[in-house]
Amino acid sequence: MARWRTSAAAAAVVLVATACGHASESASQPTGTSRPQLTPTGQLPLTVKGTGFRPQEKVRVAAKGTQSTSTAVIADPSGTFVVRLHGLKSCDSVTVVATGSSGSHAEFNLSQIVCTGSSKARGPA
Repeated sequence: MARWRTSAAAAAVVLVATACGHASESASQPTGTSRPQLTPTGQLPLTVKGTGFRPQEKVRVAAKGTQSTSTAVIADPSGTFVVRLHGLKSCDSVTVVATGSSGSHAEFNLSQIVCTGSSKARGPA
């Protein structure tokens, strides 16, 4: 039963974050390329995937909420990267922002709406 709740909670996190997500296209983004996007892919630790960034672009990824963390990564030749943001609690409400050195930008808000009062008290199942 606990495994089902964990899987359901992880799926709900992705759905809520995707529904609340926001990606903005920078004026410096070349025409004809996909716009930068940032998507949560895992919960413990919070893992995010960036796509549509410039190839080999240095990207600063920051999560701000109850706890804050940031890291830098280099996008691969296709403009994609994956980062793990340690130090965040699974029920934190955070805004994750990715800003590239060439002007690419994407962000999303991960709401704690998927956490119930009982799961906050117990922690991860």
